[in-house]
Amino acid sequence: MSRTAAILVVLLPLAATAADPNVKAFEEQIQKVADAAAPSVVSVVVSHSKLYTPLRNPKPGQLGVPDQNDLLSPERFRPFGPRWQQTAPPPHPLDLSAPDNVADHLFGSGVVLDDRDGLILVPYHLIDGAKKVYVRGSAGKGSYADIHAADAKSDLAVLRLVAPVAGLKAVRIADVRVSTGSNGEKPTLKKGSMVIALGHPTAAAAGEGSASLGWGVLSNVRLKSAQPPPALSGGANDLLRQRPLHQQGGMIQIDARVALANTGAAVFNTDGELVGLGSTVAAVYGSEANGGYAIPMDAGYRRVVATLKEGKEVEYGFLGVSPAEGSGGVRVTGVSAGCPAAIAGLQQEDLLTAIDGNTLATPDDLLLYGGGALAGTEVTVEYVRNGKPAKAKLTLAKNLNQLPFIATVTPPATFGIRIDYYSLRAAGGGQLDRFQANPPPGVLVRDVEPGSPGERAIKDAGQPAKGAWVVTHVDGKPVTNPKEFYALAAGKKSLKLHLADPDQPTTRVEISLP
Repeated sequence: MSRTAAILVVLLPLAATAADPNVKAFEEQIQKVADAAAPSVVSVVVSHSKLYTPLRNPKPGQLGVPDQNDLLSPERFRPFGPRWQQTAPPPHPLDLSAPDNVADHLFGSGVVLDDRDGLILVPYHLIDGAKKVYVRGSAGKGSYADIHAADAKSDLAVLRLVAPVAGLKAVRIADVRVSTGSNGEKPTLKKGSMVIALGHPTAAAAGEGSASLGWGVLSNVRLKSAQPPPALSGGANDLLRQRPLHQQGGMIQIDARVALANTGAAVFNTDGELVGLGSTVAAVYGSEANGGYAIPMDAGYRRVVATLKEGKEVEYGFLGVSPAEGSGGVRVTGVSAGCPAAIAGLQQEDLLTAIDGNTLATPDDLLLYGGGALAGTEVTVEYVRNGKPAKAKLTLAKNLNQLPFIATVTPPATFGIRIDYYSLRAAGGGQLDRFQANPPPGVLVRDVEPGSPGERAIKDAGQPAKGAWVVTHVDGKPVTNPKEFYALAAGKKSLKLHLADPDQPTTRVEISLP
């Protein structure tokens, strides 16, 4: 009996045999999912070669196709010998479209998010430091790609194809829940759930375009991957905040064989919906060669994917508390003035127990669920104070993310001024007690465009004692977040901004634009 047949006999009732209709129906369902999902799974070839001609004035994330100077005359590679004995010249080593070259470069898989705009979801670590990227569909046709957006913290990136590729189909993403929802919704994925994986575990498969299939069960949920050794990390607070999500408990584990050896493999449920994206980076610092980990398409990761699909920076949520281990929750050891937790009335020694129904047991949970809710999102925080349970609604600010990211769609510039959340000051380094007791509410001046009216006005205002100015009012109206700022500034031909020095709140300046 084959291994597959043996497993089927175990999974199905003992009376089942290879001729049992249940076995046949299961087999047909796997084939149906594989056929339907194949156009949504692509192979990705990545080159880090320094021999490519650098692009002139590249835009963020722009990689493009190899320059003609990169691909020298194929005559140079024609075998020696009489002309009648010569065969077709081999492809140039830098031509990633040639299947023969795939084995000489890094390769993996990805899934199609948008077949019209050519947007492909891949693991960030697959394209980190790439010089050129080539994507090939299941029909064997492909295109070079640029990096549309990328985020190391979530280990996710979205590519944009340089040229259209026929035969691609956008994947259907499942509403994944690995724990009970805030309103009692049951998990959609749990131990024992059947999964089907499609990916490219070998260079030969990646070059041909047709993904390999594997199936198995969900082995575990909400796993934390191994942490890097101390030599690779900073201080305790910095490490806590800047670890990637897969080190904070955001992974699932599956035993589908193709996913064990392939990064970016697509993991589907039996309805043909994407439930996870395979990642081989999760066990890099552990003793496992590969743990069969995947990034689950739960609510937090779906928000990240949606942001990257728009080409924007992922802005992780920030409460403004110093978290510590507690009994039955996360203990608050400090609250940063002017940040969401303080505004909502949270206090030192409060015990945080849940965010939007997601149970908090460790500081990692707070960062995973609070950060994953993203900045600007209103959440409900459940906590215990003096033995009495309570709730608070607050709008998350933005956490400082020191891990690499790429965004091709940047915030708008108002007369050359770009702004950001004030909370970035409090989030820096995790030192929440080093700021003024009553910081000025407002938004931080992020940067100014050279030669713009904003740059001239900011220079005339002088330099704050430390860091950057805080904009507290736009045309006399208070602002507390970037959304409010841009809403008040939209379409205006002139503006008056009130600035404050966050370290000396009594220092106030008014500037007029343009």
